[in-house]
This record gives sequence, C-alpha cells and structure tokens, in this order.
Amino acid sequence: MRHRTGRPLAAAGFAALLVMAAPAANAASPASEWRAEWRGWLSDGAGGLRDGAERAIILGGALLYQNRHMVAGLTLGCLAGGAMGATGAVAAGAATGGAALPATGPAAALGCALGAAAGGAMGRPLDQPMD
Repeated sequence: MRHRTGRPLAAAGFAALLVMAAPAANAASPASEWRAEWRGWLSDGAGGLRDGAERAIILGGALLYQNRHMVAGLTLGCLAGGAMGATGAVAAGAATGGAALPATGPAAALGCALGAAAGGAMGRPLDQPMD
C-alpha cells in the first residue's frame, strides 16, 4: 500500500523554500542599482515609442478611412477570386482524376490577385468622388 504523503510534503517544502528565498531576492545589490538606471532609460525610450506608435495609428487610420472602399474591394475581390480559382482547379482535378489538383494553390493565388485588382478598381472611384 502506497502512502499519499509525498505530494503534500513536496508542496510544503517548495512553499517553505519560496518564503525563505523571497527576502534574499529583494536585497539591494549593485546589479539592482544598474537595473534601476536601465529601467529609467528604457521608460524614457518607451515614452517616445508610445508617442510614435500613437501618431502612426492615427495617420494609418486616416489613410484607411480615405481609401476604405478600395480596401474593401481589394479584400472582397481577393476572397471571391481565390474561391473561383480554387473551385475551378478542384473541378479540373476531379475531371482528370487528381492530376490537376497540384494547381489548386497557384490558381487560387492568381484568382485572388485578379479579383483584388478588379475590386480595388471598382472601389477607388467611390473613395475619390470629385476626381
């Protein structure tokens, strides 16, 4: 018969180790002063990065808003064209007994490219009504 005291005993030992090691980890050392200096430098750099990221998000949002119909046309055209290309390749693969199935990926990619071009061309005039 096995005794079931191994796991609780190991857990209690691990907890005791953590309690004893915590004060030693918080003690001041030369390395902690060096880390504090780097943290100050990194926080200054992070503030600049945050400001730049906010600016990029605002400018990107404005650009996307000005071209929203073209982006929607590109996306929907790619989805529709890719589906048509893949469907045609799978149909050809079924008709040839699977010989044309390796062409499914390139056919879907070509369909996506052509569909995106057509969708973008249809959406662009909606974004620039005064041109």
